[in-house]
Amino acid sequence: MKQITVPLGERAYRIAVTNTFQTLPRQLAGLRLPSRHGWIISHPELLRRYGAQLAGPLRRAGWTLQTLTVPPSETSKSLATAQRVIGQIARASTMRVPVLFALGGGVVGDLTGFVASAYRRGVPYVQVPTTLLAQVDSAIGGKVGVDLPEGKNLVGQFYHPRLVWNHLGLLSSLPARQRRSGLGEVIKYGVIADAPLFGYLETHIKACLAMAPQAVRVMVERSCRIKARVVGKDERETGTLRAQLNFGHTLGHALEAATAYRRFTHGEAIAIGMCAAAELSVDLGFAKREAFERILGLIQAAGLPTVSRGVALGRVRKALRYDKKFIHGRPRWVILKRLGRVAVSEAVPEEAVLRVLKRYVRS
Repeated sequence: MKQITVPLGERAYRIAVTNTFQTLPRQLAGLRLPSRHGWIISHPELLRRYGAQLAGPLRRAGWTLQTLTVPPSETSKSLATAQRVIGQIARASTMRVPVLFALGGGVVGDLTGFVASAYRRGVPYVQVPTTLLAQVDSAIGGKVGVDLPEGKNLVGQFYHPRLVWNHLGLLSSLPARQRRSGLGEVIKYGVIADAPLFGYLETHIKACLAMAPQAVRVMVERSCRIKARVVGKDERETGTLRAQLNFGHTLGHALEAATAYRRFTHGEAIAIGMCAAAELSVDLGFAKREAFERILGLIQAAGLPTVSRGVALGRVRKALRYDKKFIHGRPRWVILKRLGRVAVSEAVPEEAVLRVLKRYVRS
C-alpha cells in the first residue's frame, strides 16, 4: 500500500493507494475518531456490488454501520438531497457522533462531504472513491458542495476528509464511459504539472483505457501526488496555484450547467473545455500550436469529445457568468504555457473568448 500525505499541518490526512479493504480498520483506529458508528452513503448498485467488501472488515473490527442511498446522477448534488440525508442520519444517530463513508464517485463524495460539514457543524467523513475521476481528483482537497440550477458547486465549503481510501481494484469494473471520463482529469494533470505523465498517457493510452493494473497505478499515484502538493500549498485557492487545477473547467462547468448536468459527464465536459482553453492560449500567443495539437490528439485517442454539439451558445455564455471562479467580475481562465505548465489570468479579452467559444460550442 502506498500512502500519500496531503500536508495541512494538524489537519493533514493520507491518501491510501491499495487493493484491499482489509487494512482499513487499522488505519481508522489511528485517527481518534469519535465513535465506531458509521453511515455508508452510496448508490444502490454500488452498495450491492461493494458494500459487503467495505462493511465486512469494519464490522469485524467493532463498527456498527447503516447505509443510505442516493440516485446515481449529478442531480443528487442538491440542497434537497442533502436535507433528506441529514434528516435521516439525525433521526437515527441521536446521542452519537457518526462517521460518514462516501462510497462512490464525485457526486457521492461531494454530497457526503457537504453533509458531513453541515451536520452538527461538522462530523468526520472518509472518502472511498469508486471511479478513476474521484480517486485522482474530487475525493482529494476538501472541496465539498452541491449544485444550483444556475451553476455547479455554488453552495459548499472546504471540509477535508479524515482519510481517502483508493482501492484500485474497484476501477476494473468501470464502464467505458466512466473510464474515459476519469482519463479527462488525468490528462489535465499532465497538461498542468507533469509533462512526463502526459507522454506516458500518449504511449500507453490503450492500457489506460483498459484499466491495466500498472497503468492504473501510474495514473492514480502521479495524479494524487500533484493534487496533494497543490492543496498543501494553496488549500483555499487564495493564490493562483490551486486555481491551475481548473484547466478546462471554466467552459467545462458552463457546459454542464447549460445542459442541466444531464448531457455530459464531468470528464467529457472538461475535455471540451481543455481543447478550448488550449486553442485560446495559442490564439493569445502563450502556447505553441504543437502543444494544442498534442492535447487535442490525446483527448481524441481517449475517446472523449472535443466539441459540444446541440447546445445553445447563449445558454453556455449565461452559465459562464455564474461560474464561481469569477472573482472581480471577470472570468479566470487557466492558460496553457507549455505541456506541464499553465498560468491563471483574468485579462483574457472577451472577444478572443467568444471566437473560441463559437468553435467549440456548436448549436
